[in-house]
Amino acid sequence: MSEKRLHILVTGRVQGVFYRASAKRVADQHGLTGFAKNLPDGRVEIMAEGSEAGLRALLDWCYRGSLLANVDGLSFEWQEMSDTPLHQGSAGHGFEISREDGSLIVDQVHALTNLGRRVLNKVDKKVEQAVLKVPKHVVIIPDGNRRWARERGLLPWEGHKEGMERTKELLKAAPTMGVTHMTFWGFSTENWSRPAEEVGWLMSAFTRAVKELGKELIKNKTAFRHLGRKDRLDPKLLTSLTDLENKTAHFKDKTFSMALDYGGRDEIARAISKLDKQNKPTNEQTISEALDTVGLPDPDLIIRTSGEQRLSGIMPWQGTYAELYFTPLHFPDFTADQLALALADYGNRQRRFGA
Repeated sequence: MSEKRLHILVTGRVQGVFYRASAKRVADQHGLTGFAKNLPDGRVEIMAEGSEAGLRALLDWCYRGSLLANVDGLSFEWQEMSDTPLHQGSAGHGFEISREDGSLIVDQVHALTNLGRRVLNKVDKKVEQAVLKVPKHVVIIPDGNRRWARERGLLPWEGHKEGMERTKELLKAAPTMGVTHMTFWGFSTENWSRPAEEVGWLMSAFTRAVKELGKELIKNKTAFRHLGRKDRLDPKLLTSLTDLENKTAHFKDKTFSMALDYGGRDEIARAISKLDKQNKPTNEQTISEALDTVGLPDPDLIIRTSGEQRLSGIMPWQGTYAELYFTPLHFPDFTADQLALALADYGNRQRRFGA
């Protein structure tokens, strides 16, 4: 298996709480080389190289942190391997804890000082944090179901099955976090190219999931929306989608949308065709009103799992000013706690909308 290099920056209560030592234990377990280093601004920097599976395991751990740590945010970048050592003395010598002057005592003093500054800053911003921004509309690209299954020696649909369970979990958790509109991209216009057996299983699974989710949606007074084409879906699935839309149409405050046979370019093309047939003018307002998402707020936050950092055509018109959040976790591992971490990251961003 080819080796890769990964650069990670972690924000939160991560200095002076054994975060680096715990990161080293995880890295050593997976045979990674590199270093973990405290930065003057209170963050921890991690550079590591080794197998992709090992690096993903380290990333997964970094989101959770050590027992006393509290991770507020994390960014990462995959890098190409090079002949330049990651850190003086680290190449070929495992994973190290980097200390600027080599002194454990001085290093701990600096770490605790940075931690103290962070705690005081938290207190000074108590009122600001009390009104932390929460996105109204969150879109999730649930990538990595098949990879999750493959890494565990399972069949592809077993990964999809676990992904369905995660969808149910997030649907229940989102309203408790203040999110009123959720969209999941379940099947793209390109996914028809997958093996017929897998596509057939997915169509049946979506049909079952819609029926199961329907009870929860009605109980929580949440409207259901189907986004995407309707002419190619399995008839049983289409009937289930339409029935649930009709049963929940009177709910106005919360929505749950499933994008099935959906592609962003296809949606825009269908909207233009609709306007042409209705002999309506083409402008920003009429196009927005002809899209599948009419009546829904534009997405505030788009989340993609499994380490891919691209949108692949999800809501290109509506998501112009959406914030983006990428996580290395495969979707079956993206729990409600991971959603909370993504929302916390969103709450700390400044949205300017071109201003």
